Amino acid sequence: MSINDYADDLEAAARYALGTAKAIEVCHFHSDATIRRFDDDAERHAYALATKFIKSEGAMFMREDLMAEIKRQLDEADDECHQCANARE
Repeated sequence: MSINDYADDLEAAARYALGTAKAIEVCHFHSDATIRRFDDDAERHAYALATKFIKSEGAMFMREDLMAEIKRQLDEADDECHQCANARE
């Protein structure tokens, strides 16, 4: 999928940027668990990718909104998959 496919949906655009930059990942065993990788370079790269959304044709949201959505998704991501952690105990 191209970057323009996500331009109309703020949440999807942020998730695409974060996933492409490998700032977040989905647990290999639990698709409902999003894990933050705590990689500063990857997070900066995600913000740079998100900026491309703003400049691309069809982006209908403001930069501040997209940056806030990226921050929200990073804040909501877990340090580890809690389901996997519980299974190890």
